[in-house]
Amino acid sequence: MTTIAFLPETDCINTVAARVSLSATPLIVSPPNEAIRWVTHVAAQLASTAEPLILVFQGETSVHAPAIGFSRRSLRRPAVGYVLIDPVMPTIGGDYGDWPDAPVTVVITDAANEFAKEASLQSRLRGWKVTTDSPQEVLAAF
Repeated sequence: MTTIAFLPETDCINTVAARVSLSATPLIVSPPNEAIRWVTHVAAQLASTAEPLILVFQGETSVHAPAIGFSRRSLRRPAVGYVLIDPVMPTIGGDYGDWPDAPVTVVITDAANEFAKEASLQSRLRGWKVTTDSPQEVLAAF
């Protein structure tokens, strides 16, 4: 069974997690304290789970999707999907040249800033699914 994993925002839990109702219990990753780097903290917390994960990023933490995807692959437990909500566009290439390794859905909400709107244009060019459906609708479909 696939589990939806809500990755933290930079300084708090993923606020989308509290606004959606899912049929299965999601994994909610806690935010790091100031002494720990975001990617290291999140990768360490996700390492303890073996089930297939759909990774949900919100806002500026979306730039870390390739690094988190790489950490999952290194454990031989790759992500089965990525959901980027109002994202800042992740860099493609470089150290994580084979990312994305699973389907990517980009959700643009009414609260999206200009970075997220630009990310939606880039996402379409990359062939990713872009939607204005609510996070509830998108996540319930998984």
